[in-house]
Amino acid sequence: MTVSLELLSRGPSRPDLLEDLVVTASGLAGALSRWSVADPVEVPADPDLGLPHLDAVAAVLAADTAAVIEVATGLRGPGPAADRLVDLLALAAHSGVGFGSGLIPRCTDAGEVWALLAGAVAAMTGGDVRAALADPNPAALVGLPRAAREAVRDVVTCAVVPEGSVDEVSADLASVRRA
Repeated sequence: MTVSLELLSRGPSRPDLLEDLVVTASGLAGALSRWSVADPVEVPADPDLGLPHLDAVAAVLAADTAAVIEVATGLRGPGPAADRLVDLLALAAHSGVGFGSGLIPRCTDAGEVWALLAGAVAAMTGGDVRAALADPNPAALVGLPRAAREAVRDVVTCAVVPEGSVDEVSADLASVRRA
């Protein structure tokens, strides 16, 4: 019998990259309860940028609670909203809390989910977060080692999508093959 040494050092199982990643607002509590995660906190968006203030998100993450945030304006291209999204991903990547205490972005499609996952990896590794958001590489993301895929979920805990689109977005995500 072969035993992976990677598995010996790991604590309780955490979700893999795409496992229970995409949920609706009404299904969020159920998905998080599977992993014994407390109810997340909705962090209101700054009316000027459409994304929440860093201090508000930092306070939620410091309380070991996931932060539900709007991200659409930050994904639309360069500018102050994109800068804020980069800062939010860096904040979550370096907040020092474990699974369940990351960001829960509201997304509309698989492309936005891939962008945020790629941005999370870049934020964790010191890469170019803006470039990762603009041009994610899904095959490289699913090709990461299991421990790295799980670590990404410390930054992006789940992605909330509109009611009725979970199956479509999940299928789009699952269609990506390893690099």
